[in-house]
Amino acid sequence: MMKKNRLIFYSVFGALHLFIFLFSLYMDGQKENVAFLFQMQGKIWMLKYGSFMLLILMVANVVLHYRDNRRNHREKDELTNELNNLKAKLYDLQEDAKKRSAQQNPTN
Repeated sequence: MMKKNRLIFYSVFGALHLFIFLFSLYMDGQKENVAFLFQMQGKIWMLKYGSFMLLILMVANVVLHYRDNRRNHREKDELTNELNNLKAKLYDLQEDAKKRSAQQNPTN
């Protein structure tokens, strides 16, 4: 399950993408209306800032992904190290049990 802040991040990311998609569909429907296109030319700055925000969010996503991969790799290494230590302890316990059983039951 994703963390709450990651869900909010992806919700904003998805909402901005949905807005740009719907905006492009609307603009495609209004391509014959030249007056509307000239009116939209005055508001093109919003599209530039929106796309810049999406670019920043994408960079943040890459950074978060890299950080999570590093943390997961470090956790995996720690778990592997712990598993190896437990295997070594189990081997030592088995060897001690063999030595004790050999001392209790000497075979000639």
